[in-house]
Amino acid sequence: MIRIFSVFLLSSVLLAQTPAPAKPADTSGPPAAKAAGASGPAAAKPANTSDPAAVRMTDPVMVIPGVCDHPPAAKSATAPCETRITRQQFETLWNTFSRQAARPGAQKPVVEEPAQARKAMATAYSSMAVMSQQATKEGLDRTPEFQLQLKVLKMQLLAKQLQQKIKNDAEPSPAEVEKYYKDNEPSYVELSVHRLQIPKRGPQPAAVEGKPAAEPVTIIPAEAEEYRKRAAAGEDFDKLQKEVVDKLQFKVTPPVTSGKKRHGEFPPEQEAQIFALPQGSVSPVLDEGSSYVIYKIDRKRTLSLDEVRGNIARTLAQQKAGDAEKKMEAAGTPQFPTAYFNDVPAKGASSSSDVPMKEPPPTP
Repeated sequence: MIRIFSVFLLSSVLLAQTPAPAKPADTSGPPAAKAAGASGPAAAKPANTSDPAAVRMTDPVMVIPGVCDHPPAAKSATAPCETRITRQQFETLWNTFSRQAARPGAQKPVVEEPAQARKAMATAYSSMAVMSQQATKEGLDRTPEFQLQLKVLKMQLLAKQLQQKIKNDAEPSPAEVEKYYKDNEPSYVELSVHRLQIPKRGPQPAAVEGKPAAEPVTIIPAEAEEYRKRAAAGEDFDKLQKEVVDKLQFKVTPPVTSGKKRHGEFPPEQEAQIFALPQGSVSPVLDEGSSYVIYKIDRKRTLSLDEVRGNIARTLAQQKAGDAEKKMEAAGTPQFPTAYFNDVPAKGASSSSDVPMKEPPPTP
């Protein structure tokens, strides 16, 4: 995957670019039209001004005084130097740079994020906008270091845009999903099982004053095999599980024994053996390290295409996107013509060109 440089700071990292100053609001219209950045008749204003979701996308949600692309030579009441950020612009920044937006499954509207988090981003942006303008006044934008950093930032954003395009283009067709399902149908078998977990030893008993602590209760393989025979004879798994917990003197609620399992949810060394069991059968005693485990296969069924369509589509999309990125990266594999990327030799160490020599044996 393309590696993106982590160059943005603060709780919500932002690219410090200030938009062109907005035109001043028309002061000749009705009062409702004099709000900052407002346009259109008064009737177009949201009815509920206390609801952040009612703010229009074109309305300014933040004004930074004294910051603009081209500060005027003199103060002017009709053209103030300020930067206005609309709701649309702010939410674009949020979706691009916010840590919350980068989390998997974060799909809720920006306006539903905590107000404190949104204000923190706005404050961070304002701070960087002010400092950015001052840095420009001091000519820091013309240094070679800044120009290189700007180039890298541009590369970062372009790479991110390309990744999104690759992801969008990688969406599989219905025919591809169906073919994948048919080619891998055995892997979509679902088992309804009962599982009996038998720890090999119980908890360490507390020491009694004047006496050494007793040894914990243990269960040996032969005892585990007896539980397997009872399970195969039809005894209830919940009853057997409680018996195991009580025997080992655990002070916990016995675990649930029934559930559904798919491929990938068993230990790899056990999966083939378990899925090969016929419906209604009980597995041998399986050793999982600290516990013995016994399964009963209650039911086997193959999941339908509709049940797994979404998972298949995601799998195919990830594969196609990954292949596309690997192909691009392979074309630009870096070469290292010098020793710069080697580790620096430790002080006092011999040169890498020195070959250790053994002292020749003495001549008889």
